[in-house]
Parts: sequence; structure tokens; C-alpha cells
Amino acid sequence: MLLLGGTLFAQTRFDYFYLEAEKNRLAGDYASAKELYQHCLDINPNAAETVYNLGLMTLFLRQDSVEMGINMLKKACELDSCNPWYQETLATIYLNARKTNAAIPYLEKLAKLQTNRTDVLSQLASIYRDDGHSDKAIEVFNRIEMQEGKSVQLSMEKFNLYMSKEEEDSAFHELQSLCDEFPHDLNYRVVMANQYQMAGYLEKAMEIYNEVRQKDAHNLNLLLAMMTYYRSTEDNEHFVQLRDSLLFDEGGSSDLRVTLMKDYIDEAIQDTLKRDGMLHAFDSLLSLPQKDAQLLMLKAAYLTYIKAGDDKVTELMKRVLDIEPGNQMALWHLLQYYAPKNNMVAVEDICRKGVNYHPEELAYAYYLGVSLFQQDKLKEAAEVFQQGLRTKTEEARPALVSDMYAVLGDLYYQEKKPLEAFAAYDSALVYVDDNISCLNNYAYYLSLRNEQLDKAEEMSYRTIKAEPDNITYLDTYAWILFMKEDYTNARIYVDRVVKPNLSDEELLKVENLQGNLIEHAGDIYAECGSIDTALRYWNLALLKKDGTCTPLVKKKIKKKKYIK
Repeated sequence: MLLLGGTLFAQTRFDYFYLEAEKNRLAGDYASAKELYQHCLDINPNAAETVYNLGLMTLFLRQDSVEMGINMLKKACELDSCNPWYQETLATIYLNARKTNAAIPYLEKLAKLQTNRTDVLSQLASIYRDDGHSDKAIEVFNRIEMQEGKSVQLSMEKFNLYMSKEEEDSAFHELQSLCDEFPHDLNYRVVMANQYQMAGYLEKAMEIYNEVRQKDAHNLNLLLAMMTYYRSTEDNEHFVQLRDSLLFDEGGSSDLRVTLMKDYIDEAIQDTLKRDGMLHAFDSLLSLPQKDAQLLMLKAAYLTYIKAGDDKVTELMKRVLDIEPGNQMALWHLLQYYAPKNNMVAVEDICRKGVNYHPEELAYAYYLGVSLFQQDKLKEAAEVFQQGLRTKTEEARPALVSDMYAVLGDLYYQEKKPLEAFAAYDSALVYVDDNISCLNNYAYYLSLRNEQLDKAEEMSYRTIKAEPDNITYLDTYAWILFMKEDYTNARIYVDRVVKPNLSDEELLKVENLQGNLIEHAGDIYAECGSIDTALRYWNLALLKKDGTCTPLVKKKIKKKKYIK
């Protein structure tokens, strides 16, 4: 009785300290937990749960060697060999460390403890297979089959293992067993025939193909397999005949046609003599009603590959949108086709589809707004930018958001809303602080209002540092200096815009040299006291006839002086 009482007392003390250790571990007080676990071991050195938790803590905290932690887990597995969690923990640690052989005994034990764990058996089979232990792998696959029943995947695994051992009879017996298990599913017979074909038993393969064909002449897997057979035996006549019958079958699926045409394309790439036939096949197929845009997209990809020209690809992409108005690839292609051509009507149409079908893609809102802006639909453009910016996500590219705010600023300024414009510019620079076009426009509009000229000069200077030959940016900087009455330096910079050594004819031909830039040069020269040069530039500005000059330019010429 004293012994029993002593044992009960020791168990009570153990339980108390073990629970305290668990409380401390869960609370994150690992030092106290470790000390309490050690005390538990003093009471009962063979307590598997304590050894297990100490082993995990050792590995987790990395206070001692990894080997010590693993040895403790191994001891826990020995002390309680029927605990599946201990076995699985140690097996996982070994697998993560790529010590597969060390994991095997624990996976085997786990599989016996939890017989329904086919995932554990699959892991074991993979290890045995990869290590070249084919017999053991087959045995484990058989155990899985006992749990899950026969399947193509399991049968093929065993087939390949038997073939690696050069046991062809056993390999094909395995496939025959699969066919016997599912006698009404002819696809399994096709699988077996395919393997006979790959193994070089062509007569046997054709015998099974013919057997299946008598039962189901339209079996798609069979027809595709026979195409492979004809190709491998270089029976081109039957191959083409079968392929074309599948291609032009009006009841055929788009997926199948695309698969066959991809194969055809591979042939045409290797043999350009087949190109005309392939393109004719495309035309014939596309003359049929299309359930989806797959074939159109495939032909477009091929035309791109052979560099047939953007115009031909574009026509196909238009047809794609007729079937699938939200097709991203078609939308992007058409956008990239029409935007450089400055066809803003087409860009507007494309981007409206993009905004409707892909509202999360901010680029469509941006290009839609730009297209409306360039068509002088300013109010509508501003609404598009505002809506796009309201619905932007965190994934939106900062550069795109910055550009949208910048263009919105331009719109506000044209609508005579300078405060809103400058707020939009500030927002643009929050997203990209070196948005050069935004800095230029912001600086220029400040100078026109004769406001914050020091800030305008600093922003403008950053633009000409970034693009020292950009005449628009140089003009802005020169104009800001002019507004600050620094005429000498303004003249230095404007000479880089309107080069004095060029003749009138040459100046009129300079690309991007608008009338207002030439007028600015005249204003600066007038304030520098060179009225003859100023008159020359003002007259040249009028000759540009691009509508960018101020209404005062004629008055300046008449009065022969700068007029604010």
C-alpha cells in the first residue's frame, strides 16, 4: 500500500509540474517551461510526452545541438512506439532535411499505426522508387491499391517500375488487370495499346486499337493515339487523313482543333513547304462558326511568329473581340496598334471595353482618359480619371497612378481650376517624385500665374537635368527665369530652344518647335534689349500657324516691344 501510495503521489506531482510546464510553453516562457520539463524527468525519466516536448523545444529554440533534439525525439518514439504523432514529427524532420533513408522506419511505423493514411504510403513509395528499390515501391503501391482501389495512376506507376526491372510480362499484366477491373471503359485499353506501341510491339498495339475502334469508332483518345501510331510508323497518308477528319469535324471541340493545329504549326515551322497548307486549314476552320476565340488567337500567334505584319494580326484580334469582348490579349494588342497611330476614336472604343470588363486594370482608365482628352472631351476625360483613381487598388503601379494625377492636373488647369490642378500635381509627385512631365507642367503653370517662382524653378531645373536636350523643358526653365527678371540667364537657356545660328527656314522645320516657344524667345530677347531679334522671332512664331501663340503677339510686333 505504501508503494502504491508513493506511485500515486509521484504521478500527481508529475502531472502538476507537466501542466505547469505546458502553460509556460504556451505562454512563450520557454526558459521556465524547460526547467519544469526537466523536473518532470527527474520524477519520471521515461515520460515520453516530456521527452518529446523537450526535443521539440530544443530544435525550435536552437539552444543546443540539432542532434540532441533529434535524439530526444527518437527516444520519445521508443518510449511510446504506438504514438503516431511522434513518428510523423520525426519523419517530417528527416524529410525536410532530405534524409529520406532515416525517415523510412518512422513512415513505415506510422503507416501501420494509421492504416488509412495513403498519403504516408505515397511518400514511402516515392522514396523507394527514387532510391531504386523497385520491389519495395511496388509492394507499397499495392498497399495503396488495397485502400483506394485500382487507378490509372497506380497501375502506370507499377507498370513503369516493372519495365525498369525489365519484367515486361508483369508490366503488361498490370495494365491488363486494370482493363479487367474496368471492362466498360475503353480508354484503359487505349492506354495499354499506347504502352505496347512505345515498347515497340506495333502489331499488338494495332490489334487493340482495332478492337476498341469496333466498339467505339469515335473514341477521341483512340483517334489521337492512332495519329501518334501513324506518325511513329511514318504512315503519313493515314496520319493526314485522320488528322483532317478530326480537324474538320463540325461537331469537334475547339480544344481538339487547337491541339491539332498546334501540332500542324510545329510541322510548318520545321518544314516551310507545309506553311501554305496550314494557313489554308486555318482559313477553312475559321470560316466555320466559332464557339470561342481559341483558333483566332492561335492563328494570330502564328502570324506574329512568322512576322506576317501587324495589320493581319489586328484583323484577327478584332474578330476575337467580336466573340470575347473582354479578351485581354486582344485588347492590349489593339491598344498598342492604334495608340501610336494617334487613332483616339479606336483607342476610346477599346478602352471602354477594357474598363467595363477589367475595371481593376487601371491602364484602361488611363488610356481612355487620354483619348478623351485628345478629342477635347475634357469634362468626360476628367470624370474617367477621377473614377479610375477612386477605384485603384494597392496593386496599381505607382508610375501609372502618378501619370493619371498629372494628366488630371492638366485637365483641371485647362478648365481654369488652378487650385485643383496644383493639388493633383502634388498627388502625382507623392507617387513618383521625379515624374518629369508633371514637374514641367506644374512649374510652367506656376510661372504663368507668377506664383511660387522659386519652387517652379527648382522643379523645372530637375527636368532639364533629366533631359538636357528637351526643348519644351528648356523653354519652361527659360520662361521661369524670365518671370524672375533674370533675363541674361533666360536668354542663355532659350538659345538652346531657338538656336540663333539657324536660318528662318531651318527654324520653321525644327521638330516640336511650336510657335509659343519661338514667341517666348522673342519676349526674352525684347527684355534683353535686342528688339530686332525679338521681332524676327515673333514673326516666325506667327508663320508656324499652329495656334499656340498668345493673342498679343501681333500687338508686340506692331508696338515693337514686349507686352505682358
